[in-house]
Amino acid sequence: MNVKSVFIWVVMGAALIVPGLLMDGHAPCPVSAEPQTALVTVRVERIGVMPFLKGRHGSEIGETPDCPLSQLYFNPERLSGNADRSLTQYVHEALQKRHGEKVTSLEKALEAYGKISKDEAKDTLRTLAVKLGESLEANLMVAGTVWRYEDRSGSAVGAISPASVAFVVYLIDVASGKMLWKAEFNETQRSLSENVLGSWAFIRKGVKWLSADELARYGVREVFQKFPL
Repeated sequence: MNVKSVFIWVVMGAALIVPGLLMDGHAPCPVSAEPQTALVTVRVERIGVMPFLKGRHGSEIGETPDCPLSQLYFNPERLSGNADRSLTQYVHEALQKRHGEKVTSLEKALEAYGKISKDEAKDTLRTLAVKLGESLEANLMVAGTVWRYEDRSGSAVGAISPASVAFVVYLIDVASGKMLWKAEFNETQRSLSENVLGSWAFIRKGVKWLSADELARYGVREVFQKFPL
């Protein structure tokens, strides 16, 4: 290896280890390290659902709430156009079953969200959840992102390729901006005897290949079984 080659490799190596930069040139987003709040002390006065965002950042789902919207990424080929709207609806329904009239109407939340000013380079999921919560006079907000929402190819009894869904849900305290809880769902149906189809919820309906919407609904139910409030 000649002197010129050595110099190129040294420069390239230095570029990859510059503190605070990723290989794509963006600074890494902060990973939430908030102390665990005693959720038994948290009361639902009014809770709302923010429309789901498309994308995530990095390998840690704790990064996403504090990443600028412009740094959330996903593969458009693996995310159907209605994924964010569908999951927003399913999460709202799940909250209503738990908290009834304490949940702000989805129509009101969507209208308020549309009026909020957004800066793609600065705003994050967390800042938008706080803004929307203040607008709705809610003390808690549920927000989330989705980065995979692929429908099955084929029929319910003979799929060529299965449905696949991945999303994360966060619970945000509006007054403090703290993330109180998070849960991820990341599933691809592998066979009629594996994964979610081992659940009685689907055995009762008959074994079949699920659509993306069915898998997403199941995922929301699974996530909210762990919901702390």
